[in-house]
Amino acid sequence: MDEFLDPVLSSRRTSEEPTRGLLPLTTEQQEFALHWTNVIRKSNSEMAYQFVSHAPKAIRLMGIDGTRQWLLDAMDIYDKEGLYPGSASLDALESFAAKYRLSHISVSLDQIRGVLETFICGLAGRILKLEAGNSIYTDTNTLYLPASINRFNDREKNYQLFKATAVHLWAQTWFGTFKRPSPNAPHLVQQIAEFPDNGRALKLFNLLETVRLNACIRRELPGLAREMLTLNPPIPVNDATWQHYFSLLESEGASVADTLAATEKLYALQTPWPDAFLYQAGFDLEAAQIGIEQRLEQEKLELQMLISDMMEQVGQDQEFDPESMEDGKLEMSQDPETGSPQLTLDGEPIQPPPDVDSLLQSMLQDLDDLPEDWLVPAGDGGYRPKDESRNPEDVWKGTYHEEGAFLYDEWDYRRQTFRKNWCVLREMPTHPVYDDFYQKTIERYYHLVGEIRRHFEALRGEDKILKAEPVGDNVDIDALITAYADMQTGVEMSDRLFTRKQKIDRDLAVVFMVDVSGSTKGWINDAERESLILLCEALEILGDQYAIYGFSGMTRNRCEVYKIKAFDQAYDNEVRARISGLRPQDYTRMGVTIRHLTSILNQVEAKTRILITLSDGKPDDYDGYRGDYGIEDTRQALLEARNTGIHPFCITIDTEAGEYLPHMYGPASYVVIDEVRKLPLKVADIYRKLTT
Repeated sequence: MDEFLDPVLSSRRTSEEPTRGLLPLTTEQQEFALHWTNVIRKSNSEMAYQFVSHAPKAIRLMGIDGTRQWLLDAMDIYDKEGLYPGSASLDALESFAAKYRLSHISVSLDQIRGVLETFICGLAGRILKLEAGNSIYTDTNTLYLPASINRFNDREKNYQLFKATAVHLWAQTWFGTFKRPSPNAPHLVQQIAEFPDNGRALKLFNLLETVRLNACIRRELPGLAREMLTLNPPIPVNDATWQHYFSLLESEGASVADTLAATEKLYALQTPWPDAFLYQAGFDLEAAQIGIEQRLEQEKLELQMLISDMMEQVGQDQEFDPESMEDGKLEMSQDPETGSPQLTLDGEPIQPPPDVDSLLQSMLQDLDDLPEDWLVPAGDGGYRPKDESRNPEDVWKGTYHEEGAFLYDEWDYRRQTFRKNWCVLREMPTHPVYDDFYQKTIERYYHLVGEIRRHFEALRGEDKILKAEPVGDNVDIDALITAYADMQTGVEMSDRLFTRKQKIDRDLAVVFMVDVSGSTKGWINDAERESLILLCEALEILGDQYAIYGFSGMTRNRCEVYKIKAFDQAYDNEVRARISGLRPQDYTRMGVTIRHLTSILNQVEAKTRILITLSDGKPDDYDGYRGDYGIEDTRQALLEARNTGIHPFCITIDTEAGEYLPHMYGPASYVVIDEVRKLPLKVADIYRKLTT
């Protein structure tokens, strides 16, 4: 204990007290406490001291499994928020123990996030993120839900309550809780502020709006509404005034304006209010206002750019000048039955492209109607959201923040758990360099290019021999011998005695993950770029789907991938120039990149999906991501990729790779290359093994 806690011990604070606390425990419990004290002190010695001081009581309350979970939750908080919140979490032992005793019936958001996100996405409308929050509300972009629910002594009912709560938050965005007639109309926060007691008014509005949303859900999702009734039966309402307004809000044409009107009428009454619904969500009106304003501003600019493109196309078809709105006035109306947007140009209906239609539908969730000046094409130099208003490279300058970044977990093998949302990754642009690198590479490997093309032409035209077929081109000797033997023993002879050739239909998608860390400086970087040129030339012959990304970064807060070629991009001069522009960067944090590229690869429809890493060494980063830690996280990320059906493979020029790559990739999933001219032929072999 002295060795483990030495940095935080002093003449006043010794290891005697925590050691004395461990003495009554069993040998197994003592070893458990000592093991985790050693693991934690590598992150922070103070956290280790706090843990071992509380460990005896934790073990008595929850046993070893519960104590481990309590510790890992506290370390997650330490990772995200620092020492004092982490220590406070360890101090809250009894509170955690009370929740742990209910864990067999509790449902956590982490457990059901994937299912619930898919369900909410299927309800239509915008894609909404799900996050754990201290209160239940939506800012119209994210649904903030409890971290866990244990309201019922039944796990299934607790899951249903989670789902019902999420649906009500979605309903606020879909059925117009925050909807306004026009951009200049007051927000809900301003309307509630007019009441003398804002808190009381908001509470009443929430109850009444839940009644309206319940009725909307009953009409559109009757099955879910019946499920919700089992959680919360209808509220008995005896007062005639309340009954009147409940009936009004449950009518088909009711809107949020009716809810506000009912709130104004019932606010002055002194009669008791009905009870709130179990699944009733709350409000953060300021957050919703900010979310709506920011989104509408972005969507307005994007809409005007899309209209500009659409009008240009209409102009080509109808000899219309898209730069002059006098030549063609664009107007929008809504279908009275479906509410979907309809566009007319000079009074004639036109079919909007899918991206314009989906954008209009999103905007109509926030506004009853769009102003005329929003339905005009953008002028020259207009804003294009696809290019992002903020240069990704500028994000790293000054104070760092996570806006617009991807957050990924990282595996800590010492704790045997994930550090949640630990790595911050951004997709960065690769600056093209229009020089003669491509031409020089083709000229330098002129004879090799011809050989590669022959190899890949053969691969593209490869036939597969099917055996034991009822008809075919040749006799299957093995099948004939088996059939003859069957006949001799009195078994009926099979008629499947032939072989035939069948053309292989290639259905393949591959991502090349290229290490551009600082260690690739010099000839290694040149070799990588030459390899990519030769690979692209070969893959263009095959016609397979492929993408190329570089990766590097510095610490968990600055992980970067560099898009060289996406799946939907053609191999053209710009891609060649990006390959030429690849330059060595910083460090090699591989796990987060594998997780990011796995998510990209899993969005591609293909029978076979391959992730090929081109690297010069083992995982390594400035903040301690090296040795066993980096190797184990990378291995875990590769296992996650395999579990989704992806085939990882590594091509390396590290002559010492045999020490760690078999553990990370498996003994048959890597190759060591010492000459760039061998690389394309090896890739052809990999393709042949994985696709035949």
